[in-house]
Amino acid sequence: MVKIVVTYLSLLLLPMIVIYLHRIHFFYRGLKKLVPGTNTHEYSVTIIVPARNEAHNIERCLRSLLAQQYPKDKLSIIVIDDQSTDGTIDIVRQMIPSAEIPLLVFSAAEHPDIQSPKIRALVHGIQHAAGEIIVTTDADCVAPPTWIKTLISYFNDRIGVVTGVTVFERPKTISSLFWGIQFLDFISYTSIAAGAIGWRKVLISNGSNMAFRRKAFDDAGGYEALKHINTGDDSLLAQRIVNIAGWFPQFALSPHATVTTTHATSVREMFHQRMRWVGQTAYYPAYMMFFLISTFLMFVSLAITIPLTFLSWNAIPWIVLIAKFTIDYITMVRFTHATGTEHLLRFFIPTAIIHIPFILLATIGGYFFPYEWKNRSMKRETSK
Repeated sequence: MVKIVVTYLSLLLLPMIVIYLHRIHFFYRGLKKLVPGTNTHEYSVTIIVPARNEAHNIERCLRSLLAQQYPKDKLSIIVIDDQSTDGTIDIVRQMIPSAEIPLLVFSAAEHPDIQSPKIRALVHGIQHAAGEIIVTTDADCVAPPTWIKTLISYFNDRIGVVTGVTVFERPKTISSLFWGIQFLDFISYTSIAAGAIGWRKVLISNGSNMAFRRKAFDDAGGYEALKHINTGDDSLLAQRIVNIAGWFPQFALSPHATVTTTHATSVREMFHQRMRWVGQTAYYPAYMMFFLISTFLMFVSLAITIPLTFLSWNAIPWIVLIAKFTIDYITMVRFTHATGTEHLLRFFIPTAIIHIPFILLATIGGYFFPYEWKNRSMKRETSK
């Protein structure tokens, strides 16, 4: 019986690994198509920072934004406080008098028809934004002084959305192994995002480092189509700007546009974060879902067949696993070299080992169970 199961699943693995290798190679080639930003026009920019209980991070974040090397008369910052209870809004208000650029703070308005707290905050912020370009980041992020200038350099008349690299700050209270694994795992998603954008497609976009034209946002219908789900403020919006509104995307693959953020401090926190990300994939276009479903089924087959090969030997699952590891490593070598994060490659083997079971559990959890975000219990995505 074991031999039959291993044999049939091994045969099913063959077309799955072909699809996987083709897609990852597609993303790899997309990385080569990315070009530096050349725009010199200085658009007016509004940075929107949703914040919930970020008293220990918000000042550091805002000081990095206030230090941007960009014309002060073309830059403004809006902080949207999302029902913080730790004095976050008071810290922001204390910084307003000394700010050399407009720094505004609002409390997120109630929108009963919008399920996502973050989208509610962003909607409120965009309503008060005057910039031609809207830039979003998180309250636990720190940006280099060149961030806005570099993001803007990637816009031209046809570019509607630009996203960049976000990296984790070095650990202070957790082991370097745990930090390295989640960092490399996070960077792997970013490499796929960058590779897809190289082909003018959007698979993933990170709201901690994202800029879009206000006109492109309006052309895509804003967040109207996303009101019934509790994620998607970044990836799904970027997809709509490209697929619905017809604008082109660009990826800012530059250390001058790289944002630093805090990392998960526990496996549980990291797991719930991944569950939240998985939830929005239910709304991805069909061509993306085909790849994601095929990859998920390949992971399931590998998780079953690899242990069973010790009872009934079959080389195919191991060949498939090695092929996956190889192309993943080649892609990560290229991307980490481009982002100056080559030191993360020493965590590749432990990350690769836990990646398959971790993704399987996060996918099941993201689709069928609630998760925690910002001390809130969030229901799984609802359909409409």
